[in-house]
Amino acid sequence: MGWLTHLKIANKLIVMLVSVIFLFSVLSGLLFYQTLSSVMEEDLIVRGRSVSSGIAELAADPILSGNLLALEEILYMEKKNNSFIEYIFILDKDNRVMAHTFSNGMPKGLLGVHRVDEDEVKAFSSDRGRIQDICRPIEDGSLGYVRLGVNENLLDEVLKNNFLKFAGIIFLAGLLGALFVYFLTRIFTRPLEGLMRWAREITKGNFAAMPLSVYSRDEFGQLTIAMNVMATHLRRAEEDRRRLLAHLLTVQEEERQRISMELHDESGQALTALMLSLRTLAKQAEDEESRHYILAVREETAHTFQRLRNLAVELRPPALDEQGVEAAIFNLVESYRRQHEVVIAFHCQMQELPDKTLSLALYRIIQECLTNIFKHAQARHAELDLKSASGELQLFVRDDGIGFTKERLRQARRENHLGLYGIQERVRLLGGTIHFTSEESEWTTVIAITFWMHGKEKGDEVVENHAGR
Repeated sequence: MGWLTHLKIANKLIVMLVSVIFLFSVLSGLLFYQTLSSVMEEDLIVRGRSVSSGIAELAADPILSGNLLALEEILYMEKKNNSFIEYIFILDKDNRVMAHTFSNGMPKGLLGVHRVDEDEVKAFSSDRGRIQDICRPIEDGSLGYVRLGVNENLLDEVLKNNFLKFAGIIFLAGLLGALFVYFLTRIFTRPLEGLMRWAREITKGNFAAMPLSVYSRDEFGQLTIAMNVMATHLRRAEEDRRRLLAHLLTVQEEERQRISMELHDESGQALTALMLSLRTLAKQAEDEESRHYILAVREETAHTFQRLRNLAVELRPPALDEQGVEAAIFNLVESYRRQHEVVIAFHCQMQELPDKTLSLALYRIIQECLTNIFKHAQARHAELDLKSASGELQLFVRDDGIGFTKERLRQARRENHLGLYGIQERVRLLGGTIHFTSEESEWTTVIAITFWMHGKEKGDEVVENHAGR
């Protein structure tokens, strides 16, 4: 019965109700057959008794007059007029046969089957089927007895015909019942199917889907109302979360820009002044050892100044505002190439340029992807493919590292490695889609991100069959 658990509720109801109808039909058929058989058997016996009584009355005069020909004529006509009669014969008071309807003579042993001193009706089996033998006295037995055999084969034939008719009626009734059950279950389960589809949309995060219509005030109607209210609350919570996230990202970018400017202006100027002072001190040094020490400090200060400049650029790349997103990403890729031993291929076909918000998000996403590749993927090769056309911007990031699975994604979140989750949130916030998958032939990890630059929103995420990160 395990297959029953995989059926829909409507199909389960149909199976159960049709099974009940079938069982009821079988039991009704058996009861009908037994009842009809018993009633018709009793009716045959009653008819046989009636015929035997009529023969006993008609046979009295021919027996008294010794007219055996008339006696045989009576038996012949009665058998001819009653098809259920197998045989008729008359015995005298000494149990000798006076007349019969057998064309080939009396069968052996038939006389002893039913003695005249036994019950009026006695059943026995013969080569012609089951026979009900009826014995009726003529003038209280003073003139003899009428023996009449009723064949139940006719009863079986009538029962068969009537049972087939009854079975046909039951089948049609069952079919109509099954159709009625089908439409009834469809009426009952249609709201449930709508609730299931609505629940799937909610699990996908699609809280903006059209609410379900309420057609009744029963349990399904109350559940539909509750689902609509829950979806409204979830939609509002998601909107609040997105507003908060957008605010946090905005504050983060503003803080990065402020820190970048402070590093570039204040800290950079202070370090520049320090280097100039150290160079002057080196010139004024009295001995070579002091001069060498001061120059070493100046060189370390210069390295620190360069690191601060790189950090300032990383926090807020000037190229993003001055030269555009393509140049900023190119500089970012070149920076990672110099710092890490990874071969990075960058392809860019931008027929349409994104706005400032999308450009900044795209830059941060690529920055986080590259960081993830170098820190966690253990990759030797990576590829970035960026293109835009017809209002659609697509980014593909591929690497040949260890790959990743859902379990590794959850583990990274538990360990507070939230880079990929940050990417997902940026994509969702801007109404894009993100897909994680694998291409076993060359790349172990492929991140495909799509944005719509004209306000179309999707916000979907798919994680497919992965190899490992």
